[in-house]
Amino acid sequence: SKIEGCNTRGIEYRWSIFSEVVGTFPVGSNALDFGAGSLRESYDLAMRGFNVTSVDIDSELMSAYKSGYDWPANGTLHRLIAASDLIEGLSKIGGQRFALVTCFDVLEHLEDPAAVLRLIEPYIADDGNIFITVPNGRTLFELAFRMDLLLARATKRYMRLGEPHLQRNSPEKWKQIILDAGYDVLQNDMEIGFLANTVAALVQLPLTLCGRI
Repeated sequence: SKIEGCNTRGIEYRWSIFSEVVGTFPVGSNALDFGAGSLRESYDLAMRGFNVTSVDIDSELMSAYKSGYDWPANGTLHRLIAASDLIEGLSKIGGQRFALVTCFDVLEHLEDPAAVLRLIEPYIADDGNIFITVPNGRTLFELAFRMDLLLARATKRYMRLGEPHLQRNSPEKWKQIILDAGYDVLQNDMEIGFLANTVAALVQLPLTLCGRI
């Protein structure tokens, strides 16, 4: 899971920025996987002894993903929350608060990421943490995603909810968005290199974009 790294552009990236912190939480802590997607992080957290609440927008897809994992019999609880959008999903949580929130590859899909971060904040325990990953909006891939979004809007091509990247921010802008939402940035790093992104983009993007025109 992205707690430990990811494989992208044909390269295995591994980092410790999250794993060093996640190991400090006691077994039985509550975690919120916000924008849970494939439940990859939800499963990882359950394996580590967290009680996990997974929030996303497609109940059938989440259930299908859940059936694909061999969930641990370690006494942990796993709750799925599906809603028409992520903000509604938050409202279904109730009064529960979480020692850890994961928000991996979510903020770039939102119209107002700072506003959503402010809505998440009350669900974080007083001594809790939030883990966030976002793309570097200055890469060729992100520029291409923006062009594709504009093309889709111009041609009225259907894009499913949650698919397009609505944000194209530099690392510095992302950090400022998080600070403006009222958070302290305790650690941050840029892990996926410029060279790998650029080389892959020069090969893949002409083929991909031509196929969408």
